[in-house]
Amino acid sequence: MITSVRSAVLKLLLGAVLSILPAAMASSEQLLEVNRNLQADASRGVELIADNKFQAGFLAKPPCNDLAEKGCREDSRYELKMPEAGRATEVKPVWELGQWGSRSSLPVEGTKQSGGYAWATAEKRLAVYPDGRIEMAVNGESEFQGAYRDEQPAKPSLIAGQTIAAPGDYSRDTGSIADMKRLEFNVEFRLSYGDQNRKRGYNRDRHALIAPINFTIQNLNTKSEGYGQLVWLQINPYDDRLEVPVMKEDQSMIDPKSSMAIFFVPTASLTRGNTHSGDWVRLHGDILRFARRSIQQSFNKGVLKSGDLSDYKIGGVNIGYELSGLNVATIEFRGLSLTMFN
Repeated sequence: MITSVRSAVLKLLLGAVLSILPAAMASSEQLLEVNRNLQADASRGVELIADNKFQAGFLAKPPCNDLAEKGCREDSRYELKMPEAGRATEVKPVWELGQWGSRSSLPVEGTKQSGGYAWATAEKRLAVYPDGRIEMAVNGESEFQGAYRDEQPAKPSLIAGQTIAAPGDYSRDTGSIADMKRLEFNVEFRLSYGDQNRKRGYNRDRHALIAPINFTIQNLNTKSEGYGQLVWLQINPYDDRLEVPVMKEDQSMIDPKSSMAIFFVPTASLTRGNTHSGDWVRLHGDILRFARRSIQQSFNKGVLKSGDLSDYKIGGVNIGYELSGLNVATIEFRGLSLTMFN
């Protein structure tokens, strides 16, 4: 896998590490009602992702390249709300929205779009529909001004993320991955439009559009030496270079900046569909063994201080795109779910 293509998601997920610190409140202090004790009904299966239809909107971060920048500060965040979402318009969003490396910020005011609601600039568009479908569009030609910019510190991305068991306003008790019997993942993906827009200077190893979904498998045992450490468990519905982005078991890499591990779930274990086809493709399966394996493998490599599965919970999730090419594309997700069984 290409490290430079993944820099944006690593920065967004760094929030899962920083979320161990007290979270700042948004302009809406009222919280959405969520099930805090997820273990209680886990024998029948419980949904771990709150507001998985995105009805409470997003707490957006302005574009920036580094966490130290003013635009990355918590007090610079702003809310994107759908005016017809009922009570959900009055609560603090569960989802945070990162716009790393982009030339523009999505506007606070959106517009109705084909039964849904959308926020857009010349570089990107985000739309949410009543059935929970989320659409993300990107214009790489505009983002990069028509030329590949490999030196740009942060590649343009649009990524929605939320904490699950990690500390925060919406923290929920999942119990440890040692206690789980199954962890069923589900999402449907469609490439509505895709143009790689290759130009002079294109390098397959550097320039791409990918659409990863990441879960943090995080040590949340305050008595553990490795408290706060995590592994990114990554599922790849789409990579514009490969019809099957991840094929091998135990494929992983170490992020050179954070020294934390990314463990890849084999795409073929979740679907036989081709996400380059333009049709809806469902990715579905029990990912618990990959979550456990990510800890065991990372501990054996010395990346993690604890190899005890009972120290680790599902810290958070994010979903979106990362861009390092000039692609012009529209991607869609629906049916996002992670169901836990104990």
